Amino acid sequence: MEEIIYLEKPNLVKPYLVIGFEGWPNAAEVSSIALRHLIDNLEAKKFASIPTESFYQSSSLRPMAVIKEGRLIELKSPGNYFYYVKSALFNDLVLFYGVEPHLRWNVFTDLVLDLAERLNVRQIFTIGGTYDYIPHTYPPMVSALLNHEELRERVIHAGLELTEYSGPISIHTYLLEASKKRSLKAISLWGHAPQYLQTKNVKVACSVLKKLIHLTGIEVDLSELENAGNYFDQQVNHLVEEDPKLQEIITKLEEVYRHSEKLPQESGKEKGAKEDKVVYIQAFLKKLEDEEKKEG
Repeated sequence: MEEIIYLEKPNLVKPYLVIGFEGWPNAAEVSSIALRHLIDNLEAKKFASIPTESFYQSSSLRPMAVIKEGRLIELKSPGNYFYYVKSALFNDLVLFYGVEPHLRWNVFTDLVLDLAERLNVRQIFTIGGTYDYIPHTYPPMVSALLNHEELRERVIHAGLELTEYSGPISIHTYLLEASKKRSLKAISLWGHAPQYLQTKNVKVACSVLKKLIHLTGIEVDLSELENAGNYFDQQVNHLVEEDPKLQEIITKLEEVYRHSEKLPQESGKEKGAKEDKVVYIQAFLKKLEDEEKKEG
């Protein structure tokens, strides 16, 4: 029988539970960036974990190794960890950062929600990222999926778009449905990253965290992410200036976005040329970072 492994059983007062996963629902690394920032900035303390053996295919989620001069230095397996934050300034927090399981979503979800009930969690938030047809020149869009009608006004008041979607789901949606059956209120926050920028997007992750702060009242310093987001924008704009084709695409996206306030849909003709509209800028940004280090 699968069980959560506890290092400590914290005494928390009606905490919020914030959940993030690597994997499919982590486009532009929005979930990873957001959860790591919360854990690091709030100095969250690890207190529990979910064993990985029963929920993943090792051929798809391989352990990571560090090898130097032919010698194995370190071998690390992916993990699913719970952290907690106690504060006199805002509500207690439980943070979960893991990898979306390949198998047995029902058992995995039960483990997470059992812990939520045991700690008397007041509300659950999940954070995810998705690629979308949205221009990077506008403020990032953050949408929300909720599992209880009472949450609708809070979501709208926070300036969130209500999700419209039909298709394959991530474990976020599964968690919301399972939470509803246990009478646990939950909101799934999704940061929309421009589809043509296939790299981690700090700016989008920062926007999601701002919405989370608005909904929960927690206090988190976002200045580091904001500065990184501004730098990211500068580098992307520099790259766009050198690519007339990309300029044209972005201009069209801006026009549709400005007039309809909705994202343009991909036509059948465009699907065949999707790769032509994607800019893989990770290598470009890495090159700039290396050059800056040399100059420093």
